Amino acid sequence: MTTSAIRARLYDGRTSGALDATLAIAASGHFASLTIHTAGTDTSVPFTAVHVGERVGETHRILQLPDGGSLEVIDDAAFDAALEAAGLRTAEAPIRRLESRWRYALVAVVTTLLGSAGFLKFGVPALAARAVRFVPPSVDSFIATDTLRVLDRTTFHPTTLTTARQAQLRGIFTGIAAGVSGSDTHFRLEFRDGGSIGANALALPSGIVVLTDELEQLAKNDDELRGVLAHEVGHLVNRHAMRMLVQASATTLLIVGVFGDVSGVSSLAAVAPTVLVTAAYSRDFEREADAFAARWMGQHQVDPRRLAALLERLAERQGGDQGGFLASHPGLQERLQALGGNP
Repeated sequence: MTTSAIRARLYDGRTSGALDATLAIAASGHFASLTIHTAGTDTSVPFTAVHVGERVGETHRILQLPDGGSLEVIDDAAFDAALEAAGLRTAEAPIRRLESRWRYALVAVVTTLLGSAGFLKFGVPALAARAVRFVPPSVDSFIATDTLRVLDRTTFHPTTLTTARQAQLRGIFTGIAAGVSGSDTHFRLEFRDGGSIGANALALPSGIVVLTDELEQLAKNDDELRGVLAHEVGHLVNRHAMRMLVQASATTLLIVGVFGDVSGVSSLAAVAPTVLVTAAYSRDFEREADAFAARWMGQHQVDPRRLAALLERLAERQGGDQGGFLASHPGLQERLQALGGNP
């Protein structure tokens, strides 16, 4: 079987000029050949010796010939039909077949979206947890110190709590943090006027917890503050702040998680203040911190509902479950239920 003539241009590989040509494909059994006709000259080569270039969009297909020349196929549709008639297939044929069927394209789009969503929900947190294991404590300390310095310059104001009150709360914090992890000796409590963020508490990567004056004043008793501080210690123990920072940087996440190279982690210091103040911890992070707080309070005869009462009062002041200490998932009602509701 020989196909009809197909328009093409022939380049001899030695000059830049092109010759008008036609080509045809002949197939007999398992043997196929390509015949090129130019100005009364016919040249035939085995099809197996011809490298058939892939089609990209609407560009013409290029055929590389064994003598160094090449053919630019002008009539791509006729060439593709000739290939199919001769029982010959190119590498991209299955791909082009899929592209030509909208159902396959739709399935590919949906699969990509579902795969991306799955990676964001499950892959990113898992990779971040792995990446954090490679980050040494010295990096946490660098980021936390720099973050606190930036927040002091842009957001916080000096605390108005008395020295005696600060010492009292630090004693409570030390009791909560004692023995909870091998790094608890580095945990420390700082006090600031919250400025624009108001009533809040932050756990920074190196073990620093910042309690704002506004949150201390909102609490009706120290048991409520014990709940807050236990919640923040829960974040410290699980290194939630660093995991959240790593998750916020896709590049850092991939480099550290896959290769264990921490050289780029210091770049997180630039975004840490914004991320730690405005971003919410994940649903699982908040559940872990709440569970730690409830467990500690139960073990030390402190009613977990004290923390629930403070959270509810804070939500009322902020006009709902949003912002500040409550900028988190799960929602307020779920957290209150888990903590036993109001005392």
